[in-house]
Amino acid sequence: MRKRNLTFIIGVLLIVFHSQIFAQETEMEKKISELFFGLNLNQKPSEIVKESDFEFEYGWTSVIADFKDYSYTTEFKKHPTIKSEIKEGTFSIGFGSHDEKYGIFGLSLVIRFSNEYDQIDEYEKLKTEFEKYSSKTIIETTQNEDYEVKSEVVVYQKEKNSEIPKISFYFDQSDKNDFPIVITFSTSWKMDELKKLIEQQNGN
Repeated sequence: MRKRNLTFIIGVLLIVFHSQIFAQETEMEKKISELFFGLNLNQKPSEIVKESDFEFEYGWTSVIADFKDYSYTTEFKKHPTIKSEIKEGTFSIGFGSHDEKYGIFGLSLVIRFSNEYDQIDEYEKLKTEFEKYSSKTIIETTQNEDYEVKSEVVVYQKEKNSEIPKISFYFDQSDKNDFPIVITFSTSWKMDELKKLIEQQNGN
């Protein structure tokens, strides 16, 4: 009887544990979507562009034969979660022809502020907001000769053994007249297929 009760308790705990993980993943997706203007990021870049109210400019480049890099780019002045005044904003979606098999693509926001106080305030808010969703965190900084931090990038990976999906935040103060934050998100519209590939590579 005790053994049966123990099995039941373990089963309940596992259900609760997986429910919490699912809730956290859903919340993370929602927060990232809000960063990128509430768009559904689980679809192809072309579908994201169609869903958006922005007017994107389409372009492509080719450095290596038979491989092309495509991009959609637009500008903005207001953002749904960044409350400080934005001097200038650029929203880009990029993907390569060689990444289409597993649906890998990236989104980026380059947001410029009028002063360093708004820049750092918004940067710290973003770090705090998203660190709870990270399974692996990477932080890199650069300093001047006075050991003052002039730039920093923090990368949050959802999975320890996979670089996708991941989100990063970067600020730079190397130019006294320019105060940007760069937000990048790497993901896939074929996440299930990508997960299978990663599991195979990891020997699972």
